[in-house]
Amino acid sequence: MTKEKIKNIAYSVGKLIGIFGLIYVFYKLFQAYTLHDLIEKFSEIKSIFLPLIILNLASLMTGIYAWKMMLTQYSGHRLPYFSAYYFFSKTEIAKYLPGNVFHLVGRQAIASKLHISQKQMGKVSFLHILLLLVSTILSATFFSVFTPDIPYFIKLLLLLGSIISIVLVYFIYPSFPFSKKMILSAILAFSIALQGVLLAWIVVHLTGQASWQLFCELSAIYIISWLIGFVTPGSSGGLGVREGAFVAIIAFLKLDIPSDIIVFSVLLVRLINIIVDALMYLSTYMLETKIKGSHL
Repeated sequence: MTKEKIKNIAYSVGKLIGIFGLIYVFYKLFQAYTLHDLIEKFSEIKSIFLPLIILNLASLMTGIYAWKMMLTQYSGHRLPYFSAYYFFSKTEIAKYLPGNVFHLVGRQAIASKLHISQKQMGKVSFLHILLLLVSTILSATFFSVFTPDIPYFIKLLLLLGSIISIVLVYFIYPSFPFSKKMILSAILAFSIALQGVLLAWIVVHLTGQASWQLFCELSAIYIISWLIGFVTPGSSGGLGVREGAFVAIIAFLKLDIPSDIIVFSVLLVRLINIIVDALMYLSTYMLETKIKGSHL
């Protein structure tokens, strides 16, 4: 069997998982809500909707800063943040296309505009993916420490994964300083942690359960779900996989949270993600004149 055929099969399986994940989540949603109930539920979070948008924006902009640092390391010249923001946001929206790789293809296409070779851009993309994986494991491990309901074997696996990840970071691209790679991992871990906080904030707001342990538990579970969606091939932006994984893990752990709130919250996070990605993409049109006039 050729590599191309294996890749196509993997992408097809990923798409199917995403579709079934979405079907499962929406099945659970419409079991719990009518359209009128959904409208009422949205009214319950309207007071925090704008802060949630800002929080998600902060998460993405932090991640873009890490990407900018990688480009600077390989290009050998200073890259203004607004330029990194422009090219990242312009290409990131393509992750929602089937295949979950077109945002990476788009970045390869604009490599010359950043005065970086195709090979160097490929290294940046690979390192970015690798450090996202490492950062997700580190972030989930951190939150799991404060969550007694998560089984010890899962905590142990996360801890082991963190150690292996750090060792992997040390050996991958040895020409890239290890200290910088760890700084980048910390920045990305913070960016991903904000995604977990986003979900936890919604659930805590809707349930009124102001518990630090619950907050950390929800954050850790969502980050693990984010990781599952991220590594699933062919799943456009983790769509369906992330949501299905989160609902399934919550059900497995039997957390004392109404299932309707869980399903509503995870779908709301997805909605916020899409809104912010779309807003950032649209904002690039306002920066085009400035980018074309800059000396990149």
